[in-house]
Amino acid sequence: MENSAPLVVGAIIAIVLQVVVAPFITVLAATPNFLLVYCMLVAVFRGPSAGFILPFVLGLFFDLAGGGPIGAMAFTLVLATFIVSRSYGALANDTLFMALIMLVGGIVIAEVLYGILMIAGGNPATVVEGLMYRCLPCALYDSLLAVVLYLVLSRFFGNGNTSHREATLLH
Repeated sequence: MENSAPLVVGAIIAIVLQVVVAPFITVLAATPNFLLVYCMLVAVFRGPSAGFILPFVLGLFFDLAGGGPIGAMAFTLVLATFIVSRSYGALANDTLFMALIMLVGGIVIAEVLYGILMIAGGNPATVVEGLMYRCLPCALYDSLLAVVLYLVLSRFFGNGNTSHREATLLH
């Protein structure tokens, strides 16, 4: 296992942001999910070496702190992290575009899957209402947040998967 101290510090920061900041920066019905964004960033930065314990623990925290079915976000984060980390490891061509596509795609998959699990868990919304008024706005908000954080983190910490051309664009 690689040095996991930065991952734990990042997870603690994501939890604090989720509890303290997220409720106050809600736009219409969309509340950012810092835990989802953090897990997707770890999946892209670490690629296939991203683990499954961190997404499970953060998802379980989200489930226990929120009002959804217990285990829904934990399952969603583990599955989305697995898909993104393996896909990025296989498809990465060292471009900024591919990293951003993986981030946004993983977030959309996670939000839609979580919406489906919420409806299956007893949420009274219909599938169309769940997608239109919860999943898509939250996915857009989280995607914007993930793209900005990816660019900032790539700038300051670097991504081992970046090419010289991309590093030139980021610096």
